[in-house]
Amino acid sequence: MTATELHITQKYGAPLIPIEAVAEILGRKPNALRVLVNQGRGDGELAVKLRACRAQLGRRVMFRTADIARLIDEA
Repeated sequence: MTATELHITQKYGAPLIPIEAVAEILGRKPNALRVLVNQGRGDGELAVKLRACRAQLGRRVMFRTADIARLIDEA
């Protein structure tokens, strides 16, 4: 477990975190991330990487903590 993953896990939980937590981590608004991930309006690098990190539980979209930490560490 990396330091980034440990920090995210301590603050938001694991193994899945909600889109609001990801928005706070990335300094974006939750609705902007919803549009980016769900509606496919963003075909940029961030949109592609976030789509790869998501896990859907019924209608709720969550993100794997380890994948978000890896995305941050690679930036």
